[in-house]
Amino acid sequence: MSSINIILAVGGIATALAAIGYILAKGFKFIQSATRFMDDWYGTEEYPGVVERLAHGNARFDNIEKEISIVKAELFNNGGSSLRDSIDRIEEAVTKKNK
Repeated sequence: MSSINIILAVGGIATALAAIGYILAKGFKFIQSATRFMDDWYGTEEYPGVVERLAHGNARFDNIEKEISIVKAELFNNGGSSLRDSIDRIEEAVTKKNK
């Protein structure tokens, strides 16, 4: 075998090993990201999954919606018990007093 053939063979083997290493590294990264995705989706013991987080978020939104409706009810007249009715009574009393 000539020295050029040996150099080409070593170069070919090195190239093949580098390609195999690259493919294995990319495959390992893919498996890691797939595992992280599955852990995030289904959850772990210390971290809830997507469905549990969505249910918790929906419960929080329901509470926020109830609180906003309570505040909104105070901003409009309702026959005497809202904040708006109190302000109107105070304004009326002040304007009568100033006349």
